[in-house]
This record gives sequence, structure tokens and C-alpha cells, in this order.
Amino acid sequence: MTIRLRLTLLYSGILGFVLLIFGLCLYFFLQFYMFNDFKKTLRNQTTQIQRNVAYQLELSPKGWNLLIQLDDFDTVSSGMYMQITNFTSGYKTKSSNLRKVDLPFSTELLQNNRVGYYSIESIHNTPFLIYNDPLLLNGKLVGVLQAAYNVGVIESFLTNLRWILCILSLFVVALATYLGWLFSRKALKPIYTLIHATKNIKNSEDFGIRINYKGPLDEIGLLSDTMDKMLERIQTIYIELDKSSETQRRFVADASHELRTPLTTIHGNAELLYKMWQSLRLKLAHQAEREEVELSIEALQDITDESRRMGRLVNDLLSLARVDAGLQINKEILELKPIIEKVVRKAEFIPKSVSVKWSAENIELLRNLYISGDADYLQQLLFIFIDNAFKFTLEGSVKMDVERSGNKIGLFIQDTGIGMDDDELVHIFERFYRADTSRGKTPGTGLGLSIAKWILDMHEGAVEVTSCKGRGSVFTIWLPLYVVYNDHLIND
Repeated sequence: MTIRLRLTLLYSGILGFVLLIFGLCLYFFLQFYMFNDFKKTLRNQTTQIQRNVAYQLELSPKGWNLLIQLDDFDTVSSGMYMQITNFTSGYKTKSSNLRKVDLPFSTELLQNNRVGYYSIESIHNTPFLIYNDPLLLNGKLVGVLQAAYNVGVIESFLTNLRWILCILSLFVVALATYLGWLFSRKALKPIYTLIHATKNIKNSEDFGIRINYKGPLDEIGLLSDTMDKMLERIQTIYIELDKSSETQRRFVADASHELRTPLTTIHGNAELLYKMWQSLRLKLAHQAEREEVELSIEALQDITDESRRMGRLVNDLLSLARVDAGLQINKEILELKPIIEKVVRKAEFIPKSVSVKWSAENIELLRNLYISGDADYLQQLLFIFIDNAFKFTLEGSVKMDVERSGNKIGLFIQDTGIGMDDDELVHIFERFYRADTSRGKTPGTGLGLSIAKWILDMHEGAVEVTSCKGRGSVFTIWLPLYVVYNDHLIND
């Protein structure tokens, strides 16, 4: 949810809440005020009329009756309905406007409370507010004096008022939300400008660009100024790191280049001495002299092995130095089958202790399949993965297979070696990383897969790795295929 939407919803919600509270207060105030005024009038009217009520005993054929007499209802306010009910005779005295309508009451409430009470009753579907005042004679309930108002108009008014308040509140909230959505965009325009400026800086990767906010020194102005200072600091650090990295790359490249010649000389001389001492050992007759020569031969073999290992390390470092320097390979149209066949042929001469299985039938499927790349680098890529499979597979087999999927070709290199855990898989393409289980047990520098990943990126390819500890690994190399049309490559 954007800040703009959150702000709009926030002040719309606050406005809606305020309108709700205002509407409830207005409605209940008017309801209380109007009904309270009616109740007060009814009570005063009954109190005034009750002073003029006369009680008289009358002898009838059935015995003595209590007469409740009132001369007239002339003092009744306009619009008020009056009724006196005699409990002894059941006779009712009414104001002329009541005609044949009787005002209802509760004898039980009058008998129990002996005080007046209010009630709202529906008479002919019309609400009436009635005040029921008990008539007492010597403490005995003898009748009830009732005063009523027709509150139908009031109820109708309050109902209409409820609808008006609800509809008006919804309209006001909707209008405020719409206007707030429009005005919030204008209020947040400096933030959008700031976002646009930072996106341009990110996309250009040029930390020399500044936001250059032009506006009041408010929160947005302070944020822009802070970001400009932060960018200036980042630019300074970036320049320093770039210089340091460039110096490091130059040193690695120069050192690797300079080390190749002496290492080659050491390796060549060590091999020459090794052969010479081997010949000398055959000519010696004494056992003691042979033992001394054999010790020298072992030392020379160690020197040869270490010089060979150092040579591989120097070559790998030189390759990575070229990668860091932004080396771009020269691509050309290549048929994939000859490259794979050359790799398969050369792989037969790699020292290994396991059997090798090549899928000759599937390799034939590579005929007339073309890729865009560099043949030497592609061979180096495959040799790195194959050599790794040989080094980390002490027993079992290494299998190479191919499979086509859409416009991509997949090269599978599967071994039955030591395998890796999931925690190790995420690091295998990092420089100098080697799994703990293989550290010190197998030769290598930990740079091969880093170089392979760079070669794969240069060929717009990808690699998938699945591995299980103790069961082996499967490296799947995916390369995009192309078709040749008028000496031009078109993605297949």
C-alpha cells in the first residue's frame, strides 16, 4: 500500500469517524430535546388538570359508586389528547379530539409504582407519547389520568434525519476521499521527484549524479540534502575501492605473468634432472649411492609436482585477472558436435581411477546444432567440469550425456563421487572455495568453477547442480542454440 493511499484512507477514516460522532450527537440531542419538551408539557398538563378533578360518591341500584368529575378540558393545550379512566365504574372521560379511541395503560405499573410513567404506544399505526398519572383517593388507586401527544411527525422527522445524515456523511466522505487522493499527489510530488531522481542514479550507476532538490528546506529538503551527502560519500568510497581493486587486479595479472616464466624453467629443469638421476641410478653399483640418488629423485619429483601445481594456480589467477579486467571473448558461429568430440577424445588421456561412459548416440544428435561462442573457452569449460568429476570420484564412473530442450542444449556430467551437502552447493562457484571433505585430499586451487561460471555467463548459458552426500553429483550445462541463415545466427 502506497503512502498516498495510506494518507487518503487515514484522513478519510478520520473524517468519517468525526461525521459519525457528530451525526449521533445531533440525532440523539434532537431526539432528547424534542421528546423531553413533550414529556415536560404532558406532565405539567396532567398536574394542572388533576387539581380540578372532583371525587363524589353516588348511590346507584348496584350500590355506592365513586364519581370522578371534571368540568371540561378547556385548559388542555392544543394538539394534546386527554383521558380519565375510573377504575370503580370503568367509565372513561375523554377530550373531544379522542372520539372513539382509547388510550392504553398498564394497571399493573400503576398499582405497583403509584407514580406517573411515560410510554410510547402505537394507535392505528400512529405513535403516541402518553403520560399515565395515577389518581389516588386516600391512598387508594381509583383511576388514571392520561395525556398524550401524536409523535408520528417527530418520528418521521427523526427517521428522515437519520437517512439524511447517513447519505450526507457517505457523500462527504466519498468527496473528501476523491479530493484527498488528488491533493495528496500534489503534496507528495516532491517525494515522487526524489524517487525518480534516485531511480536515475541507480540505473545509470553513476554516483556523481546528485538529486539537486529545489524547494523549501522541509522534511523532503532535509532528506534530499542527506541523500546528496550520502551519494558523495559513496562516490568517494567507490572511487577508493575501484582504485584498490584495479591495483590488486594489476598486481595479480603482473605477478601471474611474471611467475609463469620461472615456474616453467623450474619445471623443465626439474624434469631434466629427474631423467638424468634416473639414468645415473641405473649405472651405480653400490647400494648406498643408489639410496642417495633415489632420495634426490623423490625430491625432484616433489619439485616437479609442486611446480606443475603452481603453474596451474598461476594460469587460473591470470584467467581471473583477465575476467576482472572486463575481458570479452570473441564469439563466432560454431557447430557443437566437433567441440564435444574433441573434448571426449582429450578426456581419455586425463589421469583417472574410474570408468568413463560417453553417450555416443546422443552426441550424434548434436549434428547441425550451432552455438555462438569461442571454441577454446567452451573446451576449457567442459574440461573443468570433467576434471572435477574425475578428481572427486574415487570409484564408480563418470557419465556424459546430452539432451535438447526447446532452443537450449543440455550437457550432463554425472559422477558417483563424494557429493556435496546443500550448504556446500551455494558456495561452489566462489573463488578459492573447496568443500571441507576434499580439502587437502585432492589437488586443486578452488578457482576452476569460478572460471567455468564466467565462461558460461559469457556464452549466455546456465548451470544446474544436484548433489547428494556420498552419492555423487550431476552438473547440467545449458547453452542457447542458434540456426544459421544466410551466415547469420538466429535464436532457434
